[in-house]
Amino acid sequence: MQKNKLLIVIFAFLLPCFWLSFAYADDNFGQTIEINTDFHSFIGKPSWLIMIRDVDHNQNYPYLFDIKRGDNYWVIPTHSRNYLITASTLKINTYQARTNAYKQYQIRNFCHLETNGKILRGQSIYLTITGNLSSNHNTVNCQVSKYGS
Repeated sequence: MQKNKLLIVIFAFLLPCFWLSFAYADDNFGQTIEINTDFHSFIGKPSWLIMIRDVDHNQNYPYLFDIKRGDNYWVIPTHSRNYLITASTLKINTYQARTNAYKQYQIRNFCHLETNGKILRGQSIYLTITGNLSSNHNTVNCQVSKYGS
């Protein structure tokens, strides 16, 4: 009889601990988007905006990257397991000496990262971009790898 009471007490104490550990497992852990670039050349001053929509917590996270010469490496936390990529916009600002004016080129859905409403569930992304960055999006090669559950 004592063994049964002891087992019931242990079970009653441990069950909520196990439940809590599984119930909150996704709150502080999310997926990642890793970006590695190797541009041979680029024109102007490029910047890249990536907008992540955290579906689990109903929040948006903007990430703005200034692209520098040489290699670039960035890691974007998604803050949850389920997310959308709502924007991937590359802007290139150039100075036109002939007209003495600045011009801005914009490439929307750069590297075809935008999910267009399709929720990425438990997937992380590894992105490698190579080539010559210009206003023509065909001069870069984007290799997107998705992994996870």
